Amino acid sequence: MTQMQSEKSYKIDEKSLLEEIVITIGEFFDCRIVRSGGEALLRFNDGQKFKLSVTEQ
Repeated sequence: MTQMQSEKSYKIDEKSLLEEIVITIGEFFDCRIVRSGGEALLRFNDGQKFKLSVTEQ
């Protein structure tokens, strides 16, 4: 069995990927996270704001 054959492959949907990204960001940064539909709004203590969304291509 080659290395490629032995590696596991996972399929993830957009909602699950966004959730994993938000969890990871929350572990490393102190910010307020609000999820709305397929987006996540992040507000950091220094006033920065970001909107994240994930779309499969």
